[in-house]
Amino acid sequence: MDSLPLLDEIDIDTVDVALITHFHLDHCAAVPYLLRKTRFKGRIFMTHPTKAIYYSLLRDLAKGSKHSSEEALFNEEDLEASMQRIEVVDFYQTIEVAGMQITPYRAGHVLGAAMFLVEVAGCRCLYTGDYSRLPDRHLPAADIPPVKPHIVIVESTYGTSRHLPRLQREQLLLDTIRNTINRGGRVLMPVVALGRAQELLLLLDEYWEAHKSELSGIPIYQASSMMSKALGVYQTYVESLNDDIKRVFHDRNPFKFRHVQTLKNPAHFISDYSGPCVIMATPSGLQSGASRDFFEAWCEDSRNTCIICDFAVQGTLAKEILGGPSSITTREGRRVPLRIAVHNISFSAHADFDQTSGFLDAVRPPHVVLVHGEYGEMRKLAKALKDGAKAAGLAREVYTPLLAQTVAVEHKPDRSVRLQGRLGEKPPREGAAVRGVLVRQGGGFATQLLAPDDLPHYTKLLKGSVTQRQAISVDVPFSAIRLALEVMFEGVEGAGTLPVTTAPDAEGGKGGEGLAVVVGELVTVRYVPADDTSGVVCHVVLEWEGGRQGDMLADAVVAVVLQSIGEPPEATSAESAMLAARAAGDEAAAAAAELHLIGALLRSQFGPAAVDEAGGLVRLDVDGVEATVDYRAGKVVCGEAGLKARVEKSLDRLAAAIRPAPLDRPHD
Repeated sequence: MDSLPLLDEIDIDTVDVALITHFHLDHCAAVPYLLRKTRFKGRIFMTHPTKAIYYSLLRDLAKGSKHSSEEALFNEEDLEASMQRIEVVDFYQTIEVAGMQITPYRAGHVLGAAMFLVEVAGCRCLYTGDYSRLPDRHLPAADIPPVKPHIVIVESTYGTSRHLPRLQREQLLLDTIRNTINRGGRVLMPVVALGRAQELLLLLDEYWEAHKSELSGIPIYQASSMMSKALGVYQTYVESLNDDIKRVFHDRNPFKFRHVQTLKNPAHFISDYSGPCVIMATPSGLQSGASRDFFEAWCEDSRNTCIICDFAVQGTLAKEILGGPSSITTREGRRVPLRIAVHNISFSAHADFDQTSGFLDAVRPPHVVLVHGEYGEMRKLAKALKDGAKAAGLAREVYTPLLAQTVAVEHKPDRSVRLQGRLGEKPPREGAAVRGVLVRQGGGFATQLLAPDDLPHYTKLLKGSVTQRQAISVDVPFSAIRLALEVMFEGVEGAGTLPVTTAPDAEGGKGGEGLAVVVGELVTVRYVPADDTSGVVCHVVLEWEGGRQGDMLADAVVAVVLQSIGEPPEATSAESAMLAARAAGDEAAAAAAELHLIGALLRSQFGPAAVDEAGGLVRLDVDGVEATVDYRAGKVVCGEAGLKARVEKSLDRLAAAIRPAPLDRPHD
């Protein structure tokens, strides 16, 4: 449990996303615990190669923990469950999570390793994870992101130390191995199973092939089954490797080594083999496992050599022997003399000072947070980075937080918007509303406001539309529906004495003449008569382009159509007479027809109704209670207050419905 991140220091249930940079255990081994044994409900991302190797590594770890006396952080069931939740992301693919834009870039270091650029409210933060800016035999260098981050969280593993140049350290390694072999000694290279091990195996296999006449009898062994298993993943994700290794793949598989064997039983080998050899074994710190077994067996022989190729962590035997002690303590507690030659030839794929300072000079962040390092080295690196920025005239704050310490950085986002296209042709008036599509693009472009029709000219977006269609069964003639629409709306094409507009059919041709109208230039109403031969029932079809105005008008048209279905025949006749009289300019006839229409509609609601055309009255008899409607005066006379109120309300609604509603469209 002591090896877990300090998850209790944060409100884990408020975390929206977890980003896993690579498959090394100090960066991913807590994932099953996080997903199964905490309140974390967010999403979790890693690259495809990382997920594949994560599963292989942790499956072996879970199986091994069954036989351990220590409490396991997770079991195989936890691991399988974590695989269901882990989402994969490609390099350079931008994903959006909870308002954040997240983009992974190549980090070098190991296969699939990623740096993550996270943008929140205009503030860009780059987390490098473990990274390397130097290409090697199989991996490309870490990317320089195309946009400038405001904050960079960067590893400080090597502090102000500098690595040897690649060719120089390779030659030093090979010379050290040859010298050991020439004196009859054995070479132990403690490594991490995945990462630098593959780089070193490629180097040794290439060297042995070039000198096979001299070295054919000297075996190279990898004493880790995980190294062998991982080679399949490297072959699968060859596209994540560098161009040099891709070219080799055209001729042969470079990970099918010609001079490297897998050592399946290290214990037997230690007791049975005494000749010169090269062995790569795990773990890199020599604290346990096969590498510790080989070291304790060989450390008293001065002919032998141990080469520390990776970063030696404080508290490990690897770190201890680099200090040059005369003896060491075995796992059994015995003190034994240390006669084996110890060399520190770093092939670590962590950035050194030159890489880190060069990387920061390239991306130029105003804020740098140092992590993943020993505190003393972090402080030295921070001072060197500040001094370098000052000398270059750059504003740079460098932070060296302790564990669980918060770093507060003030950021003032750019909230300006650029008006482009037709919206930018003339400056807007102060206080005036400007309508358009707000577009934010990557690559450092400003936020833009565009008219929808300008989208294809300034972006890769296209303006689209959705045509809505709704069918309604009817049992009245089209004339009744058309007249109901004309009563309710102005702007019905084909109204009055004009010919009815014929809407185009689905094939682009003309529909049935006289069987369609367009309401308000937005909603087409097509009438489809019944067809007994095909079984089609009589119905109308509404079509309109989806949008606020079209949807609102379509709702109103549907209501009018449904109302027209239930209207009594005398109401339809009265409507026809009223509209015909209005079209002919006969106001007296139109007024009389309107009175009869009101009478018919009131009759459908209240029962028996007599129309007094001369007096402009409609007399109702509702369950023996009389009510007289003076339509010209807009008054109702009735001895019962409740009935009077009902009739007055109905009269107001009918009068409003008969008078056409304007359909003026608002100006943009």
